[in-house]
Amino acid sequence: MEIRPLTETERKYTYTQSTQIMGQTGCIGHLRGDFDRMGTGFFTTWNDHWKQYKTDEFKRELDDVINALRSEKYGLLQNRVAMRTYAGKYPESSYDETNVQFGFRVDTDTHSFLLRCKPAPGEYDFYCYCYVKEWLDGHIQNAEKGIRFIDSGYNELFCIADGEKIVITDSSGKTEECICRYIDEYHTQIGSEIYHICQFAEIMERGGCVYAAKENKKPKTGEEKEKETLIYHSEYTGDNDVRLDIQVYYNSERICIGLVTEEDGYPEPFADLTVCIDAPTPDYCGYLDTNNLPGAEKFVTENGLGKFTGLTAGSGYCEYPLYLFDAEKLRKLCPEQMADYERAIGVTKKEPEKERSR
Repeated sequence: MEIRPLTETERKYTYTQSTQIMGQTGCIGHLRGDFDRMGTGFFTTWNDHWKQYKTDEFKRELDDVINALRSEKYGLLQNRVAMRTYAGKYPESSYDETNVQFGFRVDTDTHSFLLRCKPAPGEYDFYCYCYVKEWLDGHIQNAEKGIRFIDSGYNELFCIADGEKIVITDSSGKTEECICRYIDEYHTQIGSEIYHICQFAEIMERGGCVYAAKENKKPKTGEEKEKETLIYHSEYTGDNDVRLDIQVYYNSERICIGLVTEEDGYPEPFADLTVCIDAPTPDYCGYLDTNNLPGAEKFVTENGLGKFTGLTAGSGYCEYPLYLFDAEKLRKLCPEQMADYERAIGVTKKEPEKERSR
């Protein structure tokens, strides 16, 4: 059994894809698991994608792989602390600079197991997507050709890498960003729809729309990162330089805010500021995880991140305060992540009205 960090390309296949892509890659299904609140349990659920590939051989291999990763020899799936320790040995396994998600690939002779690990209480700790090895590698190799965009006359306009975005501008000037996935040389998935590249060009031209590759932004400088840094005071570790990590909870459109710090030049997860519980949660609001982060309310208040709504909600034996976050403040600290969150909840920021001349 071989285990190694995922390549950047392979990370895309640790999420549920369209039926077309899952069929082309031979995606059998995925296993979802967590270590419970204490970080030492082991609870899993299985989801089928293409059941016809779920052979007896595959079932035996899946059991062997998971049991091996739970053993002391590997430790990746032993418990939450062991997962963090294992991932920490391979900085290249981190999905991005926040260093909160890590990816690994395990290969057998006929199957590949791609793991996305996120050792954080309150969320699932790992997802294991299972593939027919030959089909997955074949699709990845073909996708390296990139995605071509043409006009209705078959003239090539530009080419992007699999998983990159295009920006569509309609006749009124409204823009929309769409992730594009490689299907084959003449077909691509744009957003949730699959098009022949010529069909897409004709639809755009009929609607008076134009489209272009989205420009990738440059990495942030050290000075920019410093502006995003806040101080979290702990009675155990003193003052800690932290930055916000804003996401959306996987099972809802609620805001998820974590804290990350840096160790030896690498971002490390510090704590979860919010917790996802079964209680009404308006947009821009979140329940602070005061159970695991005692100074959460003080941190939010002192840094002007939000205000207490006066409401609380219980889960288990804990009572959590509901805070309304300052959207403008969060946009300044995490502009790209807030833009993603606001798109998820269907909010479009309005341009400030110009003062009328007298």
